[in-house]
Amino acid sequence: MSAVCHLLPSVGDGGAEGVAAMLHDLARAHGVDSVVHPRLREDLRAPWTSWVRWALRAPRDAEVVHAHLPWPDRLGAALLAARGRPMVVTFHLLPTGDWPRDRLLKLPSPRVLRAAADRPHTRWVALSQRDRADLHQCGVRAEIVRNAPPPPAANAPPVRFPDGVVRLASVGRLHPQKGFDLMLDALAPLRHLPWHWCVAGDGEHREALVAQRDRLGLGDRVTFLGRVPASSLLAAADLFLAPSRAEGMPLAPMEALEAGVPVVASDIAPHLELFADTSGSILDDDPGGWTRRLDGLITHAHERAELLAAQRVVLGGDPRERLWRDYAALYRAAQEGR
Repeated sequence: MSAVCHLLPSVGDGGAEGVAAMLHDLARAHGVDSVVHPRLREDLRAPWTSWVRWALRAPRDAEVVHAHLPWPDRLGAALLAARGRPMVVTFHLLPTGDWPRDRLLKLPSPRVLRAAADRPHTRWVALSQRDRADLHQCGVRAEIVRNAPPPPAANAPPVRFPDGVVRLASVGRLHPQKGFDLMLDALAPLRHLPWHWCVAGDGEHREALVAQRDRLGLGDRVTFLGRVPASSLLAAADLFLAPSRAEGMPLAPMEALEAGVPVVASDIAPHLELFADTSGSILDDDPGGWTRRLDGLITHAHERAELLAAQRVVLGGDPRERLWRDYAALYRAAQEGR
Protein backbone atom coordinates (compact mmCIF):
# COMPACT_ATOMS: atom_id res chain seq x y z
CA MET A 1 0.00 0.00 0.00
CA SER A 2 1.38 3.40 -0.96
CA ALA A 3 -1.55 5.83 -0.55
CA VAL A 4 -4.71 6.15 1.57
CA CYS A 5 -7.52 8.71 1.46
CA HIS A 6 -9.40 9.52 4.66
CA LEU A 7 -13.05 10.48 4.14
CA LEU A 8 -14.85 12.67 6.69
CA PRO A 9 -18.54 12.84 5.75
CA SER A 10 -19.32 15.18 8.65
CA VAL A 11 -19.94 18.83 9.44
CA GLY A 12 -18.34 19.00 12.88
CA ASP A 13 -15.03 18.27 14.55
CA GLY A 14 -15.04 15.41 17.03
CA GLY A 15 -13.60 11.97 17.69
CA ALA A 16 -13.93 10.71 14.10
CA GLU A 17 -12.04 13.70 12.78
CA GLY A 18 -9.40 13.40 15.51
CA VAL A 19 -8.72 9.75 14.69
CA ALA A 20 -8.54 10.52 10.96
CA ALA A 21 -6.00 13.30 11.57
CA MET A 22 -3.96 11.02 13.79
CA LEU A 23 -3.92 8.20 11.20
CA HIS A 24 -3.02 10.71 8.50
CA ASP A 25 0.09 11.74 10.47
CA LEU A 26 0.95 8.15 11.35
CA ALA A 27 0.69 7.06 7.72
CA ARG A 28 3.13 9.75 6.62
CA ALA A 29 5.49 8.86 9.45
CA HIS A 30 5.50 5.28 8.10
CA GLY A 31 6.19 6.36 4.52
CA VAL A 32 2.61 6.04 3.23
CA ASP A 33 1.07 8.87 1.25
CA SER A 34 -2.08 10.13 2.93
CA VAL A 35 -4.70 12.75 2.17
CA VAL A 36 -7.75 13.87 4.16
CA HIS A 37 -10.79 14.78 2.05
CA PRO A 38 -12.29 17.85 3.77
CA ARG A 39 -15.57 17.39 5.60
CA LEU A 40 -18.88 18.66 4.29
CA ARG A 41 -18.93 22.42 4.88
CA GLU A 42 -22.69 22.68 5.21
CA ASP A 43 -25.42 22.02 7.74
CA LEU A 44 -26.55 18.41 8.12
CA ARG A 45 -29.93 19.48 6.72
CA ALA A 46 -28.25 20.25 3.40
CA PRO A 47 -29.97 18.59 0.40
CA TRP A 48 -28.76 15.26 -0.93
CA THR A 49 -27.11 17.07 -3.84
CA SER A 50 -24.59 18.56 -1.37
CA TRP A 51 -23.60 15.05 -0.30
CA VAL A 52 -23.23 14.05 -3.97
CA ARG A 53 -20.96 17.03 -4.65
CA TRP A 54 -18.87 16.22 -1.56
CA ALA A 55 -18.51 12.59 -2.66
CA LEU A 56 -17.59 13.36 -6.25
CA ARG A 57 -14.84 15.77 -5.16
CA ALA A 58 -13.02 13.00 -3.26
CA PRO A 59 -9.46 12.38 -4.56
CA ARG A 60 -9.10 9.42 -6.94
CA ASP A 61 -5.37 8.66 -6.68
CA ALA A 62 -5.42 6.75 -3.35
CA GLU A 63 -5.25 2.96 -3.39
CA VAL A 64 -7.38 2.58 -0.25
CA VAL A 65 -10.22 4.73 1.08
CA HIS A 66 -10.83 4.96 4.82
CA ALA A 67 -14.30 6.28 5.66
CA HIS A 68 -14.61 7.67 9.20
CA LEU A 69 -18.34 7.72 9.92
CA PRO A 70 -19.39 9.79 12.93
CA TRP A 71 -22.91 8.42 12.32
CA PRO A 72 -24.07 5.57 10.03
CA ASP A 73 -26.31 7.83 7.94
CA ARG A 74 -23.21 8.97 5.98
CA LEU A 75 -22.43 5.53 4.53
CA GLY A 76 -24.13 6.20 1.18
CA ALA A 77 -21.99 9.30 0.61
CA ALA A 78 -18.82 7.40 1.57
CA LEU A 79 -19.62 4.55 -0.83
CA LEU A 80 -20.09 7.02 -3.66
CA ALA A 81 -16.81 8.76 -2.79
CA ALA A 82 -14.95 5.43 -2.82
CA ARG A 83 -16.36 4.53 -6.26
CA GLY A 84 -15.41 0.86 -6.09
CA ARG A 85 -11.97 1.19 -4.55
CA PRO A 86 -10.76 -0.96 -1.61
CA MET A 87 -12.27 0.51 1.52
CA VAL A 88 -12.11 0.45 5.31
CA VAL A 89 -15.20 1.79 7.08
CA THR A 90 -15.01 2.81 10.76
CA PHE A 91 -18.23 3.47 12.66
CA HIS A 92 -17.29 5.95 15.36
CA LEU A 93 -20.76 6.16 16.93
CA LEU A 94 -23.91 4.11 16.48
CA PRO A 95 -27.42 5.10 17.59
CA THR A 96 -28.77 3.65 20.82
CA GLY A 97 -32.35 3.93 19.57
CA ASP A 98 -33.90 4.41 16.15
CA TRP A 99 -31.41 4.68 13.32
CA PRO A 100 -31.68 7.67 10.95
CA ARG A 101 -32.22 7.55 7.19
CA ASP A 102 -29.17 7.67 4.95
CA ARG A 103 -28.30 11.26 4.01
CA LEU A 104 -27.60 10.45 0.37
CA LEU A 105 -29.79 7.47 -0.46
CA LYS A 106 -32.78 8.48 1.72
CA LEU A 107 -33.21 4.85 2.84
CA PRO A 108 -33.10 3.51 6.41
CA SER A 109 -29.46 3.24 7.48
CA PRO A 110 -29.71 -0.47 8.42
CA ARG A 111 -31.02 -1.21 4.92
CA VAL A 112 -28.01 0.54 3.35
CA LEU A 113 -25.69 -1.39 5.65
CA ARG A 114 -27.24 -4.72 4.71
CA ALA A 115 -26.93 -3.91 1.01
CA ALA A 116 -23.25 -2.97 1.41
CA ALA A 117 -22.30 -5.74 3.87
CA ASP A 118 -20.81 -7.99 1.20
CA ARG A 119 -19.14 -5.22 -0.80
CA PRO A 120 -15.90 -6.63 -2.27
CA HIS A 121 -12.57 -5.39 -0.87
CA THR A 122 -14.20 -3.79 2.19
CA ARG A 123 -13.31 -4.16 5.87
CA TRP A 124 -15.71 -2.94 8.55
CA VAL A 125 -14.58 -1.60 11.94
CA ALA A 126 -16.44 -1.09 15.22
CA LEU A 127 -14.96 0.58 18.28
CA SER A 128 -16.57 -1.61 20.94
CA GLN A 129 -18.10 -5.02 21.51
CA ARG A 130 -21.56 -3.49 21.71
CA ASP A 131 -21.16 -1.69 18.39
CA ARG A 132 -19.88 -4.85 16.73
CA ALA A 133 -22.96 -6.71 17.97
CA ASP A 134 -25.25 -3.96 16.65
CA LEU A 135 -23.56 -4.08 13.25
CA HIS A 136 -23.89 -7.86 13.21
CA GLN A 137 -27.66 -7.39 13.51
CA CYS A 138 -27.44 -5.46 10.22
CA GLY A 139 -25.49 -8.25 8.54
CA VAL A 140 -22.09 -6.54 8.84
CA ARG A 141 -19.15 -8.59 10.13
CA ALA A 142 -16.99 -5.95 11.81
CA GLU A 143 -13.64 -6.12 13.55
CA ILE A 144 -12.82 -4.12 16.65
CA VAL A 145 -10.02 -1.56 16.60
CA ARG A 146 -9.55 0.30 19.87
CA ASN A 147 -9.00 4.04 19.54
CA ALA A 148 -5.78 5.65 20.76
CA PRO A 149 -5.32 9.06 22.35
CA PRO A 150 -4.15 11.81 20.00
CA PRO A 151 -0.73 13.24 20.81
CA PRO A 152 -0.74 16.28 23.11
CA ALA A 153 -0.75 19.71 21.48
CA ALA A 154 2.74 21.19 21.32
CA ASN A 155 3.54 24.14 23.59
CA ALA A 156 -0.02 24.35 24.98
CA PRO A 157 0.08 26.38 28.23
CA PRO A 158 -1.81 24.76 31.15
CA VAL A 159 -5.24 26.06 32.11
CA ARG A 160 -5.19 28.12 35.30
CA PHE A 161 -7.38 26.89 38.17
CA PRO A 162 -8.09 28.76 41.41
CA ASP A 163 -5.55 28.10 44.14
CA GLY A 164 -6.11 25.48 46.80
CA VAL A 165 -8.72 23.36 45.01
CA VAL A 166 -8.96 19.83 43.62
CA ARG A 167 -8.90 20.43 39.88
CA LEU A 168 -11.64 18.56 38.03
CA ALA A 169 -11.61 18.38 34.23
CA SER A 170 -13.82 17.26 31.34
CA VAL A 171 -13.47 17.53 27.57
CA GLY A 172 -16.29 17.32 25.05
CA ARG A 173 -18.99 18.97 23.01
CA LEU A 174 -21.60 20.77 25.10
CA HIS A 175 -24.43 18.44 24.13
CA PRO A 176 -26.78 16.21 26.18
CA GLN A 177 -24.89 13.14 24.90
CA LYS A 178 -21.90 14.13 27.05
CA GLY A 179 -23.87 14.12 30.32
CA PHE A 180 -22.44 17.33 31.75
CA ASP A 181 -25.89 18.18 33.14
CA LEU A 182 -25.79 14.95 35.17
CA MET A 183 -22.38 15.87 36.56
CA LEU A 184 -23.55 19.34 37.59
CA ASP A 185 -26.33 17.73 39.64
CA ALA A 186 -23.84 15.30 41.20
CA LEU A 187 -21.39 18.03 42.18
CA ALA A 188 -23.95 20.47 43.59
CA PRO A 189 -24.21 18.76 47.04
CA LEU A 190 -20.40 18.99 47.36
CA ARG A 191 -20.21 22.79 47.49
CA HIS A 192 -18.59 22.56 50.93
CA LEU A 193 -15.50 20.84 49.45
CA PRO A 194 -12.59 22.69 47.77
CA TRP A 195 -12.96 21.80 44.07
CA HIS A 196 -13.27 23.54 40.72
CA TRP A 197 -14.49 21.92 37.50
CA CYS A 198 -13.30 23.14 34.08
CA VAL A 199 -14.90 21.84 30.87
CA ALA A 200 -13.10 22.25 27.54
CA GLY A 201 -15.45 22.33 24.56
CA ASP A 202 -18.34 24.21 23.09
CA GLY A 203 -21.70 23.40 21.57
CA GLU A 204 -25.39 24.06 21.28
CA HIS A 205 -26.14 23.13 24.90
CA ARG A 206 -23.88 25.80 26.37
CA GLU A 207 -26.62 28.24 27.42
CA ALA A 208 -28.64 25.49 29.10
CA LEU A 209 -25.60 24.25 31.02
CA VAL A 210 -24.66 27.76 32.15
CA ALA A 211 -28.23 28.32 33.33
CA GLN A 212 -28.21 25.03 35.23
CA ARG A 213 -24.82 25.83 36.79
CA ASP A 214 -26.05 29.21 38.02
CA ARG A 215 -29.38 27.78 39.25
CA LEU A 216 -27.43 25.25 41.36
CA GLY A 217 -25.28 28.00 42.85
CA LEU A 218 -22.11 26.77 41.12
CA GLY A 219 -21.30 29.92 39.17
CA ASP A 220 -17.93 30.29 40.89
CA ARG A 221 -17.16 26.55 40.90
CA VAL A 222 -17.62 25.53 37.25
CA THR A 223 -15.97 27.11 34.19
CA PHE A 224 -16.91 26.36 30.59
CA LEU A 225 -13.64 27.17 28.83
CA GLY A 226 -14.78 26.93 25.21
CA ARG A 227 -12.39 25.43 22.69
CA VAL A 228 -8.99 24.90 24.28
CA PRO A 229 -6.58 21.99 23.66
CA ALA A 230 -7.35 19.01 25.85
CA SER A 231 -3.68 18.81 26.77
CA SER A 232 -3.82 22.36 28.23
CA LEU A 233 -6.56 21.32 30.61
CA LEU A 234 -5.14 17.90 31.46
CA ALA A 235 -1.73 19.37 32.28
CA ALA A 236 -3.32 21.05 35.30
CA ALA A 237 -5.98 18.49 36.32
CA ASP A 238 -6.24 16.17 39.34
CA LEU A 239 -9.27 14.12 38.24
CA PHE A 240 -11.04 13.63 34.90
CA LEU A 241 -14.84 13.29 34.79
CA ALA A 242 -16.45 11.39 31.90
CA PRO A 243 -20.25 11.42 32.45
CA SER A 244 -21.38 10.63 28.87
CA ARG A 245 -24.75 9.08 28.10
CA ALA A 246 -23.39 7.51 24.87
CA GLU A 247 -20.02 7.10 23.11
CA GLY A 248 -18.33 5.00 20.46
CA MET A 249 -14.94 4.58 22.16
CA PRO A 250 -14.11 7.98 23.66
CA LEU A 251 -10.72 9.60 23.20
CA ALA A 252 -10.81 12.06 26.10
CA PRO A 253 -10.47 9.50 28.94
CA MET A 254 -7.51 7.97 27.09
CA GLU A 255 -5.91 11.41 26.75
CA ALA A 256 -6.39 11.93 30.48
CA LEU A 257 -4.71 8.63 31.37
CA GLU A 258 -1.78 9.34 29.07
CA ALA A 259 -1.40 12.71 30.84
CA GLY A 260 -1.36 10.95 34.23
CA VAL A 261 -4.85 12.00 35.31
CA PRO A 262 -7.19 9.39 36.87
CA VAL A 263 -10.66 8.99 35.34
CA VAL A 264 -14.12 8.26 36.67
CA ALA A 265 -16.71 7.48 34.01
CA SER A 266 -20.38 6.74 33.56
CA ASP A 267 -21.45 3.11 33.23
CA ILE A 268 -22.12 3.08 29.49
CA ALA A 269 -20.89 0.06 27.54
CA PRO A 270 -17.74 1.64 26.00
CA HIS A 271 -16.56 2.87 29.41
CA LEU A 272 -17.22 -0.55 30.94
CA GLU A 273 -15.17 -2.11 28.15
CA LEU A 274 -12.34 0.43 28.37
CA PHE A 275 -12.00 0.00 32.13
CA ALA A 276 -12.83 -3.71 32.31
CA ASP A 277 -9.51 -4.53 34.00
CA THR A 278 -9.62 -1.77 36.60
CA SER A 279 -11.76 -1.27 39.69
CA GLY A 280 -13.25 1.97 40.92
CA SER A 281 -13.32 3.63 37.50
CA ILE A 282 -17.06 3.35 36.85
CA LEU A 283 -19.68 5.49 38.56
CA ASP A 284 -22.98 3.97 39.74
CA ASP A 285 -25.69 3.43 37.17
CA ASP A 286 -27.77 5.87 39.24
CA PRO A 287 -26.38 9.42 38.83
CA GLY A 288 -27.63 10.07 42.37
CA GLY A 289 -24.85 7.78 43.59
CA TRP A 290 -22.13 9.72 41.79
CA THR A 291 -21.94 12.27 44.61
CA ARG A 292 -20.71 9.70 47.14
CA ARG A 293 -17.89 8.51 44.85
CA LEU A 294 -16.86 12.05 43.96
CA ASP A 295 -16.85 13.02 47.64
CA GLY A 296 -14.20 10.40 48.36
CA LEU A 297 -12.04 11.23 45.35
CA ILE A 298 -12.13 14.96 46.03
CA THR A 299 -11.46 14.56 49.75
CA HIS A 300 -8.67 11.97 49.58
CA ALA A 301 -5.66 12.40 47.29
CA HIS A 302 -4.59 8.81 48.00
CA GLU A 303 -7.83 7.52 46.43
CA ARG A 304 -7.02 9.42 43.24
CA ALA A 305 -3.47 8.02 43.25
CA GLU A 306 -4.72 4.45 43.76
CA LEU A 307 -7.23 4.87 40.92
CA LEU A 308 -4.53 6.12 38.55
CA ALA A 309 -2.21 3.25 39.48
CA ALA A 310 -4.97 0.75 38.66
CA GLN A 311 -5.73 2.45 35.34
CA ARG A 312 -2.18 2.40 33.96
CA VAL A 313 -2.91 -0.92 32.23
CA VAL A 314 -5.67 0.59 30.06
CA LEU A 315 -3.52 2.12 27.31
CA GLY A 316 -0.85 -0.55 27.04
CA GLY A 317 2.60 0.22 25.63
CA ASP A 318 2.32 2.51 22.59
CA PRO A 319 -1.37 2.99 21.73
CA ARG A 320 -0.79 5.13 18.63
CA GLU A 321 1.66 2.67 17.10
CA ARG A 322 -0.80 -0.14 17.86
CA LEU A 323 -3.56 1.86 16.15
CA TRP A 324 -1.42 2.26 13.03
CA ARG A 325 -0.49 -1.43 12.91
CA ASP A 326 -4.14 -2.47 13.23
CA TYR A 327 -5.33 -0.18 10.46
CA ALA A 328 -2.36 -0.82 8.16
CA ALA A 329 -3.22 -4.53 8.34
CA LEU A 330 -6.85 -3.73 7.43
CA TYR A 331 -5.74 -1.53 4.50
CA ARG A 332 -3.70 -4.42 3.11
CA ALA A 333 -6.52 -6.90 3.69
CA ALA A 334 -8.99 -4.65 1.86
CA GLN A 335 -6.62 -4.39 -1.11
CA GLU A 336 -6.11 -8.15 -1.21
CA GLY A 337 -9.81 -8.92 -0.76
CA ARG A 338 -9.22 -10.95 2.40
